[in-house]
Amino acid sequence: MSEFKLDEGFEYFLEKFGKPEKQESCTVETLEKFKNKLPDRLLEYWQEYGFCGFKSGLFWIVNPDDYEGILDEWLEHTDIPDNDVYHVFARSAFGDLFIWGEETGYKYKIITASGWVIEKKGKVKKGHNNAIEYFFGFLDTKSHDFKDEAGNVLFESCIKKLGELEADEMFGFEPSLIIGGETIFENINKVNIFVHLSILAQFGQIEVLDHDALIRKAFS
Repeated sequence: MSEFKLDEGFEYFLEKFGKPEKQESCTVETLEKFKNKLPDRLLEYWQEYGFCGFKSGLFWIVNPDDYEGILDEWLEHTDIPDNDVYHVFARSAFGDLFIWGEETGYKYKIITASGWVIEKKGKVKKGHNNAIEYFFGFLDTKSHDFKDEAGNVLFESCIKKLGELEADEMFGFEPSLIIGGETIFENINKVNIFVHLSILAQFGQIEVLDHDALIRKAFS
């Protein structure tokens, strides 16, 4: 690839989220595997920064290979895989997964704690490089935190109690919200993200929601 030039979107992202942490280099083999499948711009981020966390693990840029099995488990009982080939390219401290379609772009976000697959607008392939720049540029730290039943944000309290996250860890509710667990700080633990998300997928209570359905769900 050519010499990396920082775009405005990712520059703004770094201003809000800080320097990359716990970086793991991206191999040439991985870059070649995802060439023409994911945006060239995203691959340039991988080459420059690797796979890494930000803000003590609040947000992560991840290797899609690591999440292939988990994504299959979450989508296998939907018709989503019939429409495109999808990859997890980022995730949050509380297990939200951000999904990129090879043809449709940023098409889905999975809020795993609630069992919701949220449908996004997506983007035609010729606009993918701009779309990934916009994705990072418009991210904010508050949207990746989680609120308890009283409306209190939880991430900083989780860090103080349980410590910073590693690349294979997340903060998860035990018992799960999907099976009626309470959204309270006392129910949060640090867990292996792959084991925890696999267990959540096996509950079989996954809902696919478009924007209107999400609004109705939020106010129901």
